[in-house]
Amino acid sequence: MSETRRSARGAIGTLAELVLIAAVAATLAPILWMLVLAFQPLKDIIGSGVKIDFSLSNFTDLLAPGNPLLAQLVNSLTIVIGTVLLCLVFGSLAGYALSQLILPRWGTIPLLLLAGFIPLIPPMVLVPGLYATMTSLGLIGGNFGLILLNTVFQMPFAALLMKVYFDGVPNTLREAALIDGASEFATFRAVMLPLVKPGLAAVGTFTGIMAWNEFLFALTMTSGGTTSPLTVGIASLVQPYEVAWGQMAAVGTLAAVPIIIISVIANRYIVAGLTAGAVKG
Repeated sequence: MSETRRSARGAIGTLAELVLIAAVAATLAPILWMLVLAFQPLKDIIGSGVKIDFSLSNFTDLLAPGNPLLAQLVNSLTIVIGTVLLCLVFGSLAGYALSQLILPRWGTIPLLLLAGFIPLIPPMVLVPGLYATMTSLGLIGGNFGLILLNTVFQMPFAALLMKVYFDGVPNTLREAALIDGASEFATFRAVMLPLVKPGLAAVGTFTGIMAWNEFLFALTMTSGGTTSPLTVGIASLVQPYEVAWGQMAAVGTLAAVPIIIISVIANRYIVAGLTAGAVKG
């Protein structure tokens, strides 16, 4: 009986490994195909048969003078950096305040329901009102307006996630700092904040990825061309009578590089802080 159970468990384990391998392959296949197309000339992409060649023509065309891609890439980097900085600063302050605030049950439940309902609202419903507001403030067509919009929509997640990390820090550290004469802000900056670096890395990674991939507000709040971020530039490569497959793959490759770099850098800090204790014996 025990041998039968071992063989059944082994078969289940093998099946699970095969399913995971298939899932990883299905995830990586489109990315690898995008990399292949990025270095293929257009004639090989749209031609009959399969021909693998190497060419940098897609990248040279995108980076040629007069092409708005470089300006769009700078706009995307500016939006991501601004959004991440604002979410880290105000999200950590809000998370620390929420961690120290004890809400009654009658106030906690409505807040949780509201926090769960807001993400269910389709962003398109909010576009007309946001567009009118941004127009009245003179923020249409600039990076600062998109930074504010991305920050507003990512701030609840940033604040709640930072609250979870601050909740994991022993409150005795805060009390000891206050007893020693430190102010509340000094305690937050010098004692509590260094202990939640994994949370800062997680918030920065998530908000950076969301800001980098945001498309709807970038499309409606800019006039295109050099005023828009990279996501709008990628969509503009799909024309009514032509689809620039090679250039789309090249832009997709360029767009994926910053996200991969951010994830690799932040992952080290997140993993390093998972088992780190706030108090060492």
